Amino acid sequence: MSLEVEHRKLTRSFTGKSFPYTYLALVDGQLIGAAQLKLQEMKEFPALAHWLGNVYVVASARGTGVAQALVSHVAAEAQDHGIEKLYLQTEDLSGGLYSRCGWTALTHTQSHGKEVLIMERRLGPNNSFKPNPLRGSA
Repeated sequence: MSLEVEHRKLTRSFTGKSFPYTYLALVDGQLIGAAQLKLQEMKEFPALAHWLGNVYVVASARGTGVAQALVSHVAAEAQDHGIEKLYLQTEDLSGGLYSRCGWTALTHTQSHGKEVLIMERRLGPNNSFKPNPLRGSA
């Protein structure tokens, strides 16, 4: 995709009016990470509606809990929108960070020529969802 197409998609996601929703992690006004709440990430799985995607943390901030905080924040936002299940795809076939955050493996598949793991997170009232450290206390 072109930079222009990506820019339009990103700009649209900041309006807060439609999917995808983009969440940023900032430190002193500097972008250090991002993640998205998306619809229909993979055409091969049309029944899997809501997805966590595009989780990224700059190299200098990796290992500091930023990715985990972003993942938790997107899950909390999804739950606030009444979403009961959230999905993701990862090239880390062990599940890595996502397994540690309560995601469970569903299946392996191919995406853009690479093997990926599809994972699920249940967000309903009977889950072990942990409060999001980015949201503060209620």
